[in-house]
Formats: sequence, C-alpha cells, structure tokens
Amino acid sequence: MRWGIVGHGRIVSTFLDAARGVGHEVVAVIGREASRAAAFATSHEIGWSSSNPTDLVGEVDAVYVATPHSSHSEVAVVLLGAGVSVLCEKPMAVNAPQAQQMVDVARSSGAFLMEAMWTRHLPVFGVFRRWIDEGRVGEIRLVEASLGFSAPYDPTHRLWAPGLAGGSLLDVGIYPLTFAELAFGTQPVSFDAEAELSPDGVDARLSVVANYSAGGSARLSSAINTHLVPNGQIIGTKGIIEIPNFWRAERMALISLSGEKVDEVHEPHQVNGFEYQIIEVARCLEVGAAESPVVPWVWSLTMAELMDEIRSRIGVAYPCDREPL
Repeated sequence: MRWGIVGHGRIVSTFLDAARGVGHEVVAVIGREASRAAAFATSHEIGWSSSNPTDLVGEVDAVYVATPHSSHSEVAVVLLGAGVSVLCEKPMAVNAPQAQQMVDVARSSGAFLMEAMWTRHLPVFGVFRRWIDEGRVGEIRLVEASLGFSAPYDPTHRLWAPGLAGGSLLDVGIYPLTFAELAFGTQPVSFDAEAELSPDGVDARLSVVANYSAGGSARLSSAINTHLVPNGQIIGTKGIIEIPNFWRAERMALISLSGEKVDEVHEPHQVNGFEYQIIEVARCLEVGAAESPVVPWVWSLTMAELMDEIRSRIGVAYPCDREPL
C-alpha cells in the first residue's frame, strides 16, 4: 500500500516504522506549516510534503490522520468526502457528534474509515477473549487497568490545552476503557467518575468505577500528571488474567485463585504493535470493506458517547463541543 500521513507528531515515527516493516510505502506527509512538513519529510525519507490534505486525493491508497485530537474530524471529513480511505488516530473524534459525522460521510462516499485503536488488534487479545469465552476465569467480578505518565504542565501543549482537546481521558484513558470493554464485551451500564482538573479545566487525573450488565465492575484510571503502572487484571470466580503493559500487550498469564500460573502467552510484535492495524486496513481494502470488524464504526460511536458522558460528569468541556458541524 501507498500511505499518506496528515500530521507529524511523535506517534508518526511509530507508524512509519510499522508500515515500512510490513512492506508498505509512506509517500507523503501533510502538515499545517509547509516548512515543518518538508523538514519532516526530508528527515524521514518521505517523497513529498504539503500543507493541504486534499493534495493526497488520488495519490495514495489510504491516509493515517495523526493530528492533535481537535482536528481529527475536520481532516478526516475532507478526505472521506473525497473518497480517500482513512485510518484515524484515537480518539477518532473529540465527541460523539463529530464521530457520527465522520461515519455518515464515510457511509455516503463509500470510503473506508477505522479508528486507530491498535490495542484491539494485538494477537494477545485474541487469546484473551478465548480464555474468557471458554470460562477459564469463570464469571468476571473485577477488571482493573490504569495508564498514566507525568508531563510538565504547559497550557499551550496538546496534552493540556482545552482548544486541542487535552486531558488524560482522550489521550490515554481510552485504553483502560477499551480494556474493560474487551473483557466484558460491552460498555458499562453505569459508572461514577472523579477527576483532578488542571487550571485550564482538562482532566489531569481521572478515576472511573464502572458497572456492567453481567454483574462485574471495573476500576479504571488515567493521568497526564502522575505515573501509573500500566498493567491490566481480570479477576474472575475461577482465575485471574494478568497483562503487563496491557495497552501494547505482548504477554499474558492465567493465574489460579491460589496464585499458581496455569497458562501463559507470549506474542512478540513483528515490529512495534502498530503493524496489526495497518495490515487490517490493507485486508479491508482488498476485500472492498468500508469498515473493519475489529474496530467497527459502532464501537467508535459508543466509545465516543461514553467519553462524552464521562466528561460531562467531571466537568470537562472543549470549545469544539459548542461548534456546529
């Protein structure tokens, strides 16, 4: 495949390594400032650059959108409307109305669209679901997951700026929420949320306690001002699943209630973990699918709705929440 990229932040280097690692080409990069995009293209051996996303139309097989959260939908809608396939970095949109607009445009144009929630593609989680479906942990009573890091406060940085949809929830909190959804197979029926807000009103640290229809619960947390151990745990009536670094998992262990290791999985990444979603985009395009069963549109829409409700509970709002589509 021939890829174009919109955005040139730190995560793009990870995507580049993965795409090239599975034999794909990255032929163009688009940035808001033409000079910075050109410098990025030169330093990463990308053929050409521009400041206009529409320059990619007809030039690539798909586009990876990796701009700040606040412009995901704006860029994607333009590309999708022109019939360009899009892999959009998570969160797919800042809020549910934006996500719905993206899906509507993709459906109308017939262009492929997928949220880049790479965790859902990792081979470990195929085994994870099989263990749960086979009843190896029994009934799930508790899911625990956290992901957080300590970033210096800078009101102009994308992590902290309300105008760029900053805060821990959209940046890393989506991973614990995804982990719990993978365990229970559904979104929560109720939840409580507490947050520490920054001086500008984004969530610096977030804790969510969620309840699920099967009777279990989840304790989930995220932060951009505190290091949190990134491990996931499923506690059931028959056993426990432990996943270190759950969001980029390569290992998983099944532990008995008495503390003995019953089974384990080691699935090292071919490159860095991003390759699985890239391979899935190629598979979908080859068979003419507009969406992926791994990260279907309904998943992205329901996750956006859940995060909107969490933000409503903790009092985090962004300027784009009030802007008409």
